[in-house]
Amino acid sequence: MTIGVGGVLPQATQAQIVWEAIDSPVIALPPVIWEPVSDADEKDPSMTAVSWQVVPGSEEQDQPSTVVAWELLDAEEVTNLPTSETASTTEINPPASVEEAEALLSTIPLKPSDYVPLLRLSPSVPTAKTLPADQWRITFGNISPFESASGTGNQNYSINLDVGLNDSLMLSFFISQADDPLNAPLTGFAIQPANFWQSYGAAAQWQVLNQNNWKLAISGSLEAWEVGSGGDDSFSDSGDNASPNIFNDSGSRVFTRNFVGSLSLPATWQASEQWQFSFAPGVSLLPATQGSGQGGAGTFYGTNPYVSGGVLFQPFPELGFTASIAQPIGSGTNSFDADLVFSRVPILSAGINWDLNPRIGLKGLITNGFGATPATALLALPSDNRLGYSASFVFTPGTADTPQAPLTPRQDSLAKGGLTVNTALVPPDTKTEAWINADSGGNVNGFVGYSLSNIFQLTLFSGGLYNNVPQTTPQARLYANDGAWNWRIGGKAVAFSPLRGAPFWGGGRITLGRSNQESSTGQGYVFAETMATWEATEGLAINFNPKVALSGAGNLWGLGISSNLQLFPGWELVPEGNVVINQLSQSNGTLGLRWHATDSVALEAYGSTAASLLDIGQLINAEQVRWGGRLLIGF
Repeated sequence: MTIGVGGVLPQATQAQIVWEAIDSPVIALPPVIWEPVSDADEKDPSMTAVSWQVVPGSEEQDQPSTVVAWELLDAEEVTNLPTSETASTTEINPPASVEEAEALLSTIPLKPSDYVPLLRLSPSVPTAKTLPADQWRITFGNISPFESASGTGNQNYSINLDVGLNDSLMLSFFISQADDPLNAPLTGFAIQPANFWQSYGAAAQWQVLNQNNWKLAISGSLEAWEVGSGGDDSFSDSGDNASPNIFNDSGSRVFTRNFVGSLSLPATWQASEQWQFSFAPGVSLLPATQGSGQGGAGTFYGTNPYVSGGVLFQPFPELGFTASIAQPIGSGTNSFDADLVFSRVPILSAGINWDLNPRIGLKGLITNGFGATPATALLALPSDNRLGYSASFVFTPGTADTPQAPLTPRQDSLAKGGLTVNTALVPPDTKTEAWINADSGGNVNGFVGYSLSNIFQLTLFSGGLYNNVPQTTPQARLYANDGAWNWRIGGKAVAFSPLRGAPFWGGGRITLGRSNQESSTGQGYVFAETMATWEATEGLAINFNPKVALSGAGNLWGLGISSNLQLFPGWELVPEGNVVINQLSQSNGTLGLRWHATDSVALEAYGSTAASLLDIGQLINAEQVRWGGRLLIGF
């Protein structure tokens, strides 16, 4: 791209940029990065002006760049403008508005330096990296064993917020909660003890050394760790005498709020562009007993000095693989078995970090660790030291988004999804989509989603009421009986699209949530799906949608197939079908008609044999046609 210097443009003639060349030649070499001109705010506030410049070359840029500025001025403030006959014949037009400047900005490819560094190889092994000044990152995570006596129980949910105060000091705030029964049945208990862990607190990491490829930091945390054993720690609210505890013979619940902490000295060596090694000795300060004053004190973990380390292999800026180990040493313990024998075990983790772009990251781990905060990260799965998985969603605002051309009106409609078969598109960055529906069986559902990026939509809320669903399957009886209130959160990501050179759209979606009702213990399930959307013609799109509902009542695997046919401008016919692979009798079909009343409002009418439009309801047959409607709003 060759760019001349700035000029001025009276608003009355914004269709043409008029400018004068400077004396010396100007050559702009890639990369070209635009930012507001620093003195733009000092101009007369009554003047309509838009000023931009190319950022001067930095150490990361191999080629020099140049400053280019232009502005829009009121016509009366401009005199002696060159005419089209006298204007330079070598000019090119810079953006005539903020919108055009943003459109230009959206075409700039991402660079490796756009990606923020990895802060942790696993919950138990930090790196010495910190976030840049004024940068923040939020992580939503879940840790769970692959198998459990309680289905998908023993999940530890967590939220972590990291904030860079300056380039060497980072603060973190976090909360985690696990309220499911112990993973393995305990020996000698007729009624299995309930279990409750909740930790919340803050941590600080100070990078004391940053020299060449070495970094050294001091990291510490202070946390409140609430531990409950026995009674009832689920949503059924059966009382403190619902089960005995693991600490004494009182036969009732023991609950303690412990103040715990951790301290570590992570060191990180960047051996090459692809390889990074970290070593992090530390100590986890946990209580050695529980139950004092509540029937007698029983054994617990105690203080754990440990050594830990790991490696990051980063073949691409957006893709990394990790492996780590944390080994407790000394007199403390970090695991107990079904016989309530406490011991020290290594915490092993291996995972993948996939950044869809610098703003959106997905992380997965295979690990035997169960704690999600700095002080508890050294702990194994309670009562059963076995491998499980960890899945996390990472959002880093203020970083670069995926460059992408604007969606067409047709693609905007496809980004609204289907009824029971999803599409692989999401609305563009900062757009909110909401819908509400009701059907003849008494179901009422709603959805609110917000696009954090051009390629990721966060599900702020998805849920509603089930009614009149045949109770012919365990899943229907647990999640979809009359009056069952379901709520869910999650997200939908686009991995590739025709706007970035792919032949079709591809993505995935995952949601978590519970069913709350008088007859339910608040059971949850995981719903995951992948989507592929092919725009066969301008008016025909075909969707393939494999999906699974993982639950304590058994899993349902399905394949959704649908099309979206534009009949007339503003009118679309949407036929859909879901084949439930492991329970064919639950397969179902839907036929919908969508009308775009305005650019932001659409109405749908449909008939469906699916139990509901909501997640697991797509994999349950209603045994009759349910007629319904849906209102969709985008803003």
